[in-house]
Amino acid sequence: MSEGSLDVHDGTHAAHDDGTDDRYLVRNPRQIRQLLQALIDQRSLINAHLGGRDQSFPTAILELDEDEDTLLLDGSPSEPANRAAEEAGHLLCFAQLDRVMVRFRLDHLERTGGSGHVAFRVAFPSELVHLQRRELYRLETPITDSPHLLFPINEDRSEALSLRVVDISGGGLAVTVPPDCNVFSLQKRYDARLDMPDSGPLQVSLIVCNQLAVKLPNGVEMKRIGMRFDTLPRGGDSAIQRYIFRIDRQRSARKNGES
Repeated sequence: MSEGSLDVHDGTHAAHDDGTDDRYLVRNPRQIRQLLQALIDQRSLINAHLGGRDQSFPTAILELDEDEDTLLLDGSPSEPANRAAEEAGHLLCFAQLDRVMVRFRLDHLERTGGSGHVAFRVAFPSELVHLQRRELYRLETPITDSPHLLFPINEDRSEALSLRVVDISGGGLAVTVPPDCNVFSLQKRYDARLDMPDSGPLQVSLIVCNQLAVKLPNGVEMKRIGMRFDTLPRGGDSAIQRYIFRIDRQRSARKNGES
């Protein structure tokens, strides 16, 4: 892989084929190597999805070979998972660096090692998605496959408001409510239950950051409530990123005419 110049954008932010904003793409070989090395240095866990499917296994990058522009990816303790990885053709991987998501694709895995310890030799990815700190990628959720927020509206929690999450990221989410709904106050902290389509409910704490008047495509006026996560349970961030990853993948497949 030869050295390349930094990608420069003219202020417009095009969407990538998988729906990712072009601002978050890293294509410079030197930067890619730096991010891969950081994943090793921070011992970051990687979720590797087989051929882009929901089936995945946890792994990590063991070492880089900068002369050959290849990396060594740890195998799974499960031999069926290793065979599936070999047969999948490619892996879609996501991890975190300092709580910022990194996502990349690995093609043409070559198995190394014997029965004692399995690993895979694979070429460096040609690009990575690296979401900048304070600029987490927000996913607009599909109406038929959205998370929902169950929000207590009285002190004894006997009544709750169920709200569809209209967009979500690792840093927060947004919901819409009728203009006369005055349940939320700016900068106030709320405890709620976040029901994710792909996993069990998450008990979260949210702080209201903004309230904006919006008009839906059908002309109905609503109020958009933007909130950031104050606390997430263990594994909550990964559950949110898995959901974002799946929706992105499905949208990309539909765009490319895949099943």
